[in-house]
Amino acid sequence: MRPLTFNKHKALADVTLLFWLQGYEGTSVQQILTCMGLNRSSLYSTFGDKRALFIQALDQFSSLTGLACAPLTQLEDPKEAVRQFYNLVFFALTVEQRKNGCLLVNTILEQSGLDDDLASIAANKLAVVSSAFKGCFETAQIKGNLNGESDVEALAAFFMTFTKGLRVEAREGRSEESMRQMIETALKILD
Repeated sequence: MRPLTFNKHKALADVTLLFWLQGYEGTSVQQILTCMGLNRSSLYSTFGDKRALFIQALDQFSSLTGLACAPLTQLEDPKEAVRQFYNLVFFALTVEQRKNGCLLVNTILEQSGLDDDLASIAANKLAVVSSAFKGCFETAQIKGNLNGESDVEALAAFFMTFTKGLRVEAREGRSEESMRQMIETALKILD
């Protein structure tokens, strides 16, 4: 039976963190039940099975990723917009959180070849970031803050690839100072 103090949003946030730490495959149903303070019937009636719950966790995580894209849609200087994006997705986190990588990237890596549908869901959610990069660069071109000859699609693809690589570097324990130096080097492409 579900506790009277059950908070669905908190339970989803808690399990999202668990999946972020351990991945889909590394998280057992029993760990989910313990984390959320639920029994099996409450879990299934409220969230569905483990896979359905994981998709909800991906939704929860991607909403945070969407918030981190705000500088890309709000700032006119593309270098500052990208720098602020990285401040939010990397440096607003604790070192331990950075070492978890990105739930979306982790899911793509973990589920490709195992559950291609889950990998595709994560990839589609991550595409929001790529679109935000592209929109940032298009706006910067229109306002004269980026060379009109720049290929905005190639720039967006570059920064997406760079971001995914930084996620791996963060998981490996790369220092904040080193990551900031790498970001500043990458931003030179926008000169």
